[in-house]
Amino acid sequence: MSVGIAQNILLARLATRRAKPAGSFHLVPEAVPEVMADLEVGDLPNFGWSTQQKIMDKFGTKKCGELLAKPKGVLQAVLGNKTGESLYNFIRGIDKRKLESHKERKSVSAEVNVSIDAQTVKAC
Repeated sequence: MSVGIAQNILLARLATRRAKPAGSFHLVPEAVPEVMADLEVGDLPNFGWSTQQKIMDKFGTKKCGELLAKPKGVLQAVLGNKTGESLYNFIRGIDKRKLESHKERKSVSAEVNVSIDAQTVKAC
């Protein structure tokens, strides 16, 4: 198990990634600009391929550090108001989402891994 500690949900999630495998990482506020500068937009939660492509097409980069200089209005013009504001905040390490510790479970999943060798598959 890996543990990430930080001042908000976004940063704790990024700290957990840095802690992998089976470690811990405390992301202190002073280190946030350095950590965020090295990340690409796709490393942030909720920013998928389409958003990354729009950013790359418009700005020629996907690096969070290089996008810091872009005003919020410019990001909103490219990505829309909500997504643009979210990216503007996230690349600065700002996440205003509330942590919900007692959230109702919406789904349950299970995985089964079966080991089958090539000879068994051929025989079928």
